[in-house]
Amino acid sequence: MTTDVLALAMSIQQLPAELGRIFYFVVLPILLLAGVGFLLQRKLGLDMPTLTRLNFHFVIPALIYFSLLTNPIPADDALKAILFTVAMLVALAAVTYLAACIRKVPRDQRRAMLMTTMFYNSGNYGLPLQGLAFRPAGLADWAMGLQIFVVLVQNFTGFTVGVLLAAGGRKDRHWKQNLLHIAKFPPLYALAAALITIQIRAWLGPSAPDVADALEPFWDVIRYVKEAFLATALLTLGAQLALVSGDKGRYPIRLSVILRLLVGPALGLGLIYLFGLEGVLAQMLLIGTATPTAVNCMLMCLEFDNHPDYATKAVFYSTLVSPVTVTVVIFLARSGLLPGFAM
Repeated sequence: MTTDVLALAMSIQQLPAELGRIFYFVVLPILLLAGVGFLLQRKLGLDMPTLTRLNFHFVIPALIYFSLLTNPIPADDALKAILFTVAMLVALAAVTYLAACIRKVPRDQRRAMLMTTMFYNSGNYGLPLQGLAFRPAGLADWAMGLQIFVVLVQNFTGFTVGVLLAAGGRKDRHWKQNLLHIAKFPPLYALAAALITIQIRAWLGPSAPDVADALEPFWDVIRYVKEAFLATALLTLGAQLALVSGDKGRYPIRLSVILRLLVGPALGLGLIYLFGLEGVLAQMLLIGTATPTAVNCMLMCLEFDNHPDYATKAVFYSTLVSPVTVTVVIFLARSGLLPGFAM
């Protein structure tokens, strides 16, 4: 018993140092790059539509294609990540709606509130976070490759369910326009192209390496674009946050931030135990739930004029507070305090 107490006391003494290391080596690089984007936006007035399209139509599709071809994730793990993310969306929607009813949030704000908690920043924030968090274990590429499936689910749902939520009760928005948004979702085409390429590689068999050598210049282009992801994604995130303006109304922003950064990881942990997940897969999924509100939520609310000031504040403050909560969640994921989480 004395030995256990001594070990616990030593662990408590080491806690601040471990949290400091996680913050310095994992979270701080994200903040620094986002900070550069923030300053550049304030100083130069960057063209945000161009930056956003550059990420969405150029860099992220290349990352998805490259990751799926070079880091083959077992189908079982990919399916688990997809099902987990869908379950997270459903759980967050249910808890958020219940909280909105209990707190008597005005009905016209509830759709925007759902978006601020359901859709988390799994791409611009989550992908670099996974890479940095798992780099010490040599699993950065694997973690980012698996996170791709979270990004696909989050973005596909955001551009289907999210469009319906953001459009609300507007009668000037035809369903064909919503379908057009979905059809223009570039990562879906990158995913389809990757799956087709994998199938062609299987058909070619022993001849596949020779064909790959012949196509090396094209592969080099994809690799160069993919390597630009971390800088461009975080720069864009910081630049978007620099556009947040003052309050134009009273919104339950604090409630949204609590639900996203505290309740979200708690629900994720519960789902991990419910699904029987463990090891690195469980760690990666838990860390992903700690990211702040997705910037796409802000963009869709702006497009459909559905309380955009609420969405921008939720993105801003959740991102501002996230370094603290993300650091703690990474620590829990890495620690041996929880069964199946030892790294």
